[in-house]
Amino acid sequence: MTGNGVSRRRILQIGGGLVVVNGVGNTVAASGDHETNDQPTDTGVRTRSAHLSPDAPNIDIYVDGELIREDVSYRTVSDYRDLEPGTYTIQVVPTGEDLAEAVLEKTVEVDDGDYTAAAIGEVAAENQPLEALILEDDNSPVGPGTARVRVLHASPDAPAVDVVAGENGDALFENVAFGESGYTEVPEGEYTLVIYPAGDRETSVFEIDVSLAGGAVYSAFAIGYLETEGAPADEPFEILLTEDSPPDEEDVESDEEEPKEDEPEKEPETEKKYEDEKAE
Repeated sequence: MTGNGVSRRRILQIGGGLVVVNGVGNTVAASGDHETNDQPTDTGVRTRSAHLSPDAPNIDIYVDGELIREDVSYRTVSDYRDLEPGTYTIQVVPTGEDLAEAVLEKTVEVDDGDYTAAAIGEVAAENQPLEALILEDDNSPVGPGTARVRVLHASPDAPAVDVVAGENGDALFENVAFGESGYTEVPEGEYTLVIYPAGDRETSVFEIDVSLAGGAVYSAFAIGYLETEGAPADEPFEILLTEDSPPDEEDVESDEEEPKEDEPEKEPETEKKYEDEKAE
């Protein structure tokens, strides 16, 4: 973690097993019922899909019987697409199969905002049953020196985890169980995110180095199996990091050094000396 990393924070337990992170001049609630901030956002609905089920085959995704994404493989998080507010039925089907063979079906009502429809759990249901998780994404504007990060626990055989910034750093999220998610905000910079079993700082489960840009929004999806031996699929535990909203271009441009105005050309020394001698 860089020198401008996360300052010491106070960790408070709340309802869903996640935390409230109190930083200097900043309070962020990280919970499954995360409320977006009051900054204005464009109206309308954007949706995307995420295939996070390690033992599921490639899938086709239907909305109200219409094929919208085809042959989506594990670890794929699609781009956003526009959708009108309303009620929709989402169906997940093994690639090439008929709608009657849907392995997941969920009816959801979406209002203004961004959403991620994530397939999590397992077809084999050895650890967690297959399910469709609808996440409300907070891609509202972020300050130019701050990054917003969301974590989602989608590893079927992993226990509840703590997410820590650096080996001796601060807990960004605490006691996150399978299927839970939440947001927090941190200063921009380089971080090592360390995953520990909840309440245990002795042995880490996973570590990843990330670079978080100011003004950007990210999702960190914890996926795969901690123990691949005997698991339904040979997909090891990892963190899938996506940039959900890039920094605002105006903020990036304002951070760049303004070019200096061209200085007037200086009179060559030799010519100046000649003119002085002539005047004498």
